[in-house]
Amino acid sequence: MKMLHLATVLLTLSGVFTQNRDWGVKYPDKLICAVRRFSISIPCYYSYPQNHQVKQKLWCSRKSNIDKCEAPPYVYNSSLNTKSDFKFTGDDKSDCTLLIHNVQFSYSGVYKFRFGTNVTGGRWTGEPGATLQVTDLKVSLIRLSGNGTLKQGDSLNLTCDVSCTHTSSQFVWSKNNQSLYTSGPVLHFPALTLRDSGNYTCTWGTGETSGSETISLHVVDDTENPERWLMWVIVGVTSGVIVVITGAVIHKRRSVHTEQKNKDDSGTYNNVQKDEDDSAIYTNVQKDEDDSANYTNVQKDEDDSAIYTNVQKDEDDSAIYTNVQKDEDDSAIYANV
Repeated sequence: MKMLHLATVLLTLSGVFTQNRDWGVKYPDKLICAVRRFSISIPCYYSYPQNHQVKQKLWCSRKSNIDKCEAPPYVYNSSLNTKSDFKFTGDDKSDCTLLIHNVQFSYSGVYKFRFGTNVTGGRWTGEPGATLQVTDLKVSLIRLSGNGTLKQGDSLNLTCDVSCTHTSSQFVWSKNNQSLYTSGPVLHFPALTLRDSGNYTCTWGTGETSGSETISLHVVDDTENPERWLMWVIVGVTSGVIVVITGAVIHKRRSVHTEQKNKDDSGTYNNVQKDEDDSAIYTNVQKDEDDSANYTNVQKDEDDSAIYTNVQKDEDDSAIYTNVQKDEDDSAIYANV
């Protein structure tokens, strides 16, 4: 009896050990990075005794790996037909992969898979779980030369940055949806040209997830430089003001002269001064009704030295000449004729 009892105990322990070796869940052994607003896949594989059938599949998310996920809440429950960002893409045999759409920062945490079989007490939670960290993918522009608007000849780097690191991270660059033959987190521009303008996209990916971010570059020619354009506007406005002021001064000088005309077309002209190209000055000139003229105090240009004073024409066309002096090259002087 003692030998039979001992054999039964050993057989029971052997069964327990076999059961523990058959149950298990395997997760990625490293941190899983996910880019916000993109999708992430958590690979998962599980095993159980061959005489069991899987009836329920559960995924839970916790802030630490202490919880055994034996109670709700669950991000996925095969017993409930609900729609969410969490989707089970595995099967009832060995694949327990979880796909998460539209990842948010709040989704960071420890994920564990728990399943139940048709055997009473046949439930299992995989330890220690998979750790997910959600981050943003950022594309930064770092100026190496130049400032302000991007101009030809400026130097810069485009840097693709993810806060959590992963050994299998890959970076792929494209311009206007066309792949570039370069890789790595940094895209270098030693001297910009107009052809470098466009939309640049950095795509970051691992075996479980991927994400992308786009930045736009607009390189301008020197003639399109807003600072230079503003300078020319200032010069143009200043020149215009100078022209207006000069025109106003000239108009004011010309307005000094006044002119008044009589009703009978006879005119009286007072204080009339001619331009510098005509040096003659006419003062106090009045026309008579019989078209005879009185000329008083009339002085001619320096190139004609004759001075005529008090000259009056008679009705019979006879002339009286008074105080007439001839140029120095004609010595004759006529007076009181």
